[in-house]
Amino acid sequence: MPGQTATVEELPALPPRLSGDVLALAVRAARHDGVRPLSEQTVLQARRLPEEETSATSTHLLVLEGPEDAPRVLAYGHVETGDPDAPSAELVVDPEQRRRGLGGQLLDHVLRRWPTARLWSHGDLQDARRLYTSRQLQVVRELWQMSRPIVGEWSELPDHVDLPEGLAVRPFVVGQDEEAWLVVNARSFAAHAEQGRMTMTDLLEREHEPWFDPHGFLLIEDRQDVDAEGRARIAAFHWTKVDHSGGAPAGEVYVVGVDPDYQGRGLGRAVTLLGLQHLKAVGMETATLYVDGDNASAIATYGRLGFERSAIDVMYAAGSTRS
Repeated sequence: MPGQTATVEELPALPPRLSGDVLALAVRAARHDGVRPLSEQTVLQARRLPEEETSATSTHLLVLEGPEDAPRVLAYGHVETGDPDAPSAELVVDPEQRRRGLGGQLLDHVLRRWPTARLWSHGDLQDARRLYTSRQLQVVRELWQMSRPIVGEWSELPDHVDLPEGLAVRPFVVGQDEEAWLVVNARSFAAHAEQGRMTMTDLLEREHEPWFDPHGFLLIEDRQDVDAEGRARIAAFHWTKVDHSGGAPAGEVYVVGVDPDYQGRGLGRAVTLLGLQHLKAVGMETATLYVDGDNASAIATYGRLGFERSAIDVMYAAGSTRS
């Protein structure tokens, strides 16, 4: 890395100092832009030490400047190639280093290496839109954030939620429910680009996050379908999230899933309401969730539950076919 020339480097995992620099850069960008530039999964990948890295599909991109023994991280990118035909990527430039062409440098590197890459723009910020469209990229996917109040006169949450006969709700038990939950999660999200591929490593990482609360991870089980060890089958679930890291805590409908064998019985609505009741009980005033913009049935379901669109993330790629 001669002199002070900014370069792009690819790494399968980040050493501790660079990991800390990347995460600090992401925090500065979030404060500057009002939206987090990296997804939760990318942050978790950035935290993993080289000896902990288990994914062969994750690549970290760094725009570095300065001496080789102590370079500064000016910009960062992450590329996930779990789907080799449509890798997904996220890019962020340090707010103090913008207007230097670093975003374009990083984007051009991604497009040379992964021409079919799909790039997230969280919040659909104007600068990102300008950058991506300058490379003739187009929006191929929208991810809506939807929100609703859960306290006050407009909350309209029922005091009681009825479940079909034989079904009951209980909290997730750490050390017991992981494997069974991964099975029903994969079945529920078989066609989902990210959620359906969640692994045991992904789940355990989240269990160690400060926000994780098993009491807010609600499982609906079928007590008429019990295995040889006496464990009831999981029919549906609602994993809620309360994140205190961004100042005022926010309640999130993190993941709602229904096993395909139990669809059509109203469990999606029921388990969503149960989770909202939990979020209200722990002091949240508003609940948010994320849903694909082309998932008309889910948007309609959440709309009937009082959710309205409050923000949007978009994904850019070459071509105009949405997915």
